[in-house]
Amino acid sequence: MALSNPAQKKGEYRAVLYTVSGYGAGDAIKLRRDATILGREKGDVIITDHEISSTHCQIQNINGVYHIFDMNSTNGTFVNKSRIVKSRLNPGDEITIGKTVFRFALEEDTKVRHITTIFRGNQNSETASRGSLVDTMIEDKVKNKQQYSLWLAIKYGNGVTETIELPQKQIYLGRATSFGQFENDVEISRKHLLIKLNDHGEVFVEDQGSTNGTYLNGAKIKGMHPLSAGDTIRLGSIEVKVSVKTG
Repeated sequence: MALSNPAQKKGEYRAVLYTVSGYGAGDAIKLRRDATILGREKGDVIITDHEISSTHCQIQNINGVYHIFDMNSTNGTFVNKSRIVKSRLNPGDEITIGKTVFRFALEEDTKVRHITTIFRGNQNSETASRGSLVDTMIEDKVKNKQQYSLWLAIKYGNGVTETIELPQKQIYLGRATSFGQFENDVEISRKHLLIKLNDHGEVFVEDQGSTNGTYLNGAKIKGMHPLSAGDTIRLGSIEVKVSVKTG
């Protein structure tokens, strides 16, 4: 009997990528419960394919529903052969990045415990050891896990500056934001920009379909983008720089 929305039954199902063709054909990859980044050099799933960008795309669990976000990759992310910026994923969907094709599935958690969680790619001893360590950290929720916090250095259009520390890992900037002075800028949408911090201390930003757009180092962005130290985000007349501190 078919199950409706199995991903919503928390703890019973796990997202899995089955490699249909390309590097590692026949492999299965168990995804993280929150968000998984795929890329050639940086991310949770490392794929040796020169047509794949360093950080290529992200699969994210949002309230029990999985979505895929292109991270401004050079050659694009495709779902069922259609290029996407972001898309909801359903069991059976095919994801193509570079020369690699995956089939997305939701499987019973008890049946996929033997599947490697993350860090597939070059299967040397160092990678295998690292993959084992990361898998253990995720599954057993190690108590000594590194804690990160977001710091925003904000410069408003009137020249006023302030620095704000935020303990949460995901925040939205816009006129509806409860902190700062964003509500005074009419060029900013109510829910303008998402800033997301992952478990590795990496930061990503995504415009939320704002009217006037979000700019990263002067370039208008679409989709989800990784941030580097010193990057400047502009929304309306306001400039924001994001940094991460540990504690």
